[in-house]
Formats: sequence, C-alpha cells, structure tokens
Amino acid sequence: MILFSILWIPALYLFVEALQQPRDPEKKGMVLAVIGGSCFAVLYFFIPQFVPEGAFGFLRFLYGFFDVVALPVLLPLVFRYLLQIRYRHQKYIEIHQFVLMWLIPVALVKGIQWNINKDPILLVLVPLLWGALSIGLPWLINKAEEEIGFLSFLSYAGTVLLSLIATAAYWAWFSKLYIAAIPLAIVSMFPSLWYLIKKYIEVTKS
Repeated sequence: MILFSILWIPALYLFVEALQQPRDPEKKGMVLAVIGGSCFAVLYFFIPQFVPEGAFGFLRFLYGFFDVVALPVLLPLVFRYLLQIRYRHQKYIEIHQFVLMWLIPVALVKGIQWNINKDPILLVLVPLLWGALSIGLPWLINKAEEEIGFLSFLSYAGTVLLSLIATAAYWAWFSKLYIAAIPLAIVSMFPSLWYLIKKYIEVTKS
C-alpha cells in the first residue's frame, strides 16, 4: 500500500503529460510546483492539524476536508490560478500537471507518515481522491469559464460539490458506511475519468 500511496500521483502525472499536445518545453511552473509542494509537505508534516485527528461525526468530515482530502489539492489549484492572473503573459504548464506535480512530494511525505498505521483508507483511497480532484476540479473550472449563464454557474457549483463529495467518501469509508462510501467515491472520480478518456480519444485520433 505504501508503494501505491507514493507512486500513484507520479504515475497519473506521467499519463496526463503523455496526453498533452503539443508539448511546449518553454512553459514555466514545474519548478515552482515542486518547490511549493515540498514546502507544503514539510509544513503539513510538522504543523498542528486544523481539526483533531481523533474527531468523529461532522468534525471528522472537517478533518477530512482540511487535513486529508480537499485542502492539499485546493491549495496548488488556487496558487496556479493566482500565478496565471499575476503573470498572464507567461506560459505555464497545464494546470492538471501543476497540481499533480505539487502533490508528488506531499504524497511521498504523507505516505511515509500514514504507513505507520497501515491504514488502507489513507494509503489507497486518499491518493485516488487526490488524483480525482486534481483532474476533475480544473476541468470543471475550465468548463465554467467556457460556458455562460446557468451552465457556467452549474460548473462552478460542481467544483464545490466535487470537493465535498470526495471528502464525504473519505468520511463514509472511515465511518464504515460502505453503502454510501463506494457510490460517493465513484461519483468523485467520474469527472476525472471523463476528462482523461475524452483526452485520450482526442490524442489517439490526431
């Protein structure tokens, strides 16, 4: 499980990289993503948690959102968009790649830390949810920017909902509510699978 926890995000990054056409070696951001992710991984290891780890009920949901599932993905996503706004004339690497590259050192540090308890929820489910959010959230945001009116609102609402659904999948699995955990996990991964399959079809046809 420790190998899956550490290697899943890099493997997903390489797959997304292979789907990018045309590849532009001049695009910036890879070093920033690695540095940002490394700094966050160190802080993530040493700083106190936002919510106590032993919490249950709604507090456990908040713990899952801030300390486990959503915030580690939302932080690089926001950072990447701020970079694009501040330096709009620079060509940065594709946003999915940026978030995944940021998460590689985070996955390494947290995988080693979580391996102490050999918890399959943290070592298997959480990396899967990270990957799903890393692909699904930027895709929904891009769709929101492309659409207008109600469709744009639905896409923006979907980004919030997807983060909550992924966190709920973690919470339900922790609470042993498998009848809810499995559907929630599948739903949280659907946007990323849709994007990757669609992108793969486009690449193979070109």
